Amino acid sequence: MERTKMSGRIWTTLFKQTGLFFDEVNMRKSLLVFISVCIAIVFCSSCGKKQDDEPTKKADQSELAKIDKQQQTSKKSADTRKPVTGSISDNPAFFSASKQSLSNDVSKDLDGIIVPVLKKVFGDAKIVAELKSPETKIDGEVVENRITYVVRQLLVPQDGVALHAAFIAAGFSTSPRLGAKPTIWSGGAGMSLFESTSKRTYSLVINVDTKKQQIVVESYKLGSKYDRLM
Repeated sequence: MERTKMSGRIWTTLFKQTGLFFDEVNMRKSLLVFISVCIAIVFCSSCGKKQDDEPTKKADQSELAKIDKQQQTSKKSADTRKPVTGSISDNPAFFSASKQSLSNDVSKDLDGIIVPVLKKVFGDAKIVAELKSPETKIDGEVVENRITYVVRQLLVPQDGVALHAAFIAAGFSTSPRLGAKPTIWSGGAGMSLFESTSKRTYSLVINVDTKKQQIVVESYKLGSKYDRLM
């Protein structure tokens, strides 16, 4: 009888402990399930947020691409408006000027001896104006030809010295009209020279105008008193 009671107690104790064990297992399972559900909710929320943000990001990128394209177009338009220059000594007027053709053979002959010297000193030169017919001045002097040039390099008064030396080196001779040396002033420089070609002899006055950034070459009618020593 005593043994029977003791066995009953043992089994009762075992059942209680087993119940507690199963309760702990169930609680752990429930806790793991709860944690898994929370993680899933957070993950889904993040995915939804990224998906919601994606159209906004695409819109922002589209706007940025549009703005960048507009800026590039504006830059290209500005570049086409600006004169193309290679250095700070370049003359913007040279690049914007349209080169003109000469109308008569005498002007072409004169240009043939002038422009090589201008290119040597200033890099390049363009014809922008030409006297179409002889011009008589107040003192009776006759200008038979006048050619106006723009050169690539910006002009300063002291360029008259270098230009005069270049003409002499090219075979031109001095003239008494303005003296044997170039005249320099704040607005430019002037000089007078003689030169001959196979067609004729020229009595020249060359003015460097730094205000207009032009070089004006005038050919005077021969036989003037200014071409002779008085």
